[in-house]
Amino acid sequence: MSILKIILIGILCLAPEKDGWVRINGDNYISFSFPSRGERFKKEVNNMRSWIFQTKNITCVFGAVCTQLTKEKGVLDEYTINQLYISMKRESVSMPTAKLSGEKRIPDSNIDIREISYTIMKDGEEMTYFKRFIFRDNCMYQLTIGGKTEDLEELNSQKDKFFNSVKFDQNTRK
Repeated sequence: MSILKIILIGILCLAPEKDGWVRINGDNYISFSFPSRGERFKKEVNNMRSWIFQTKNITCVFGAVCTQLTKEKGVLDEYTINQLYISMKRESVSMPTAKLSGEKRIPDSNIDIREISYTIMKDGEEMTYFKRFIFRDNCMYQLTIGGKTEDLEELNSQKDKFFNSVKFDQNTRK
């Protein structure tokens, strides 16, 4: 029995570390990685269906909202995208302690991607959040990651991993 334990310990020590992140297949062809399986639930507002995914780890909270804006397939026009973005940005920083700290547009030839960063005070601690809005076809995707501002280096590392994991594939539909 002790030989078996030694072999198992040796295998575990020599086995390559996996990052443990899990690929999540969302609605409307999106997939992304979370540090754990997390929760998934559906919400419907004004005949618009959204799938909400959320999870957390030791330092960060993660969220993804996939919303089909219209029943018809098609591309949203620039005006509609801009109005939706302004509205969602305003809603994101609507808390009294929220302060917008950054805003940028991510270049992409096929989709419109915009990102904001903001801080809020929560239970006496400053929290930083990054939110990416992706407009593709007739859908809007919101990806959010946040954590304590004092853990900003770790938060940025996980933000890059999370945001860079997003993929769109015609076979991803659930």
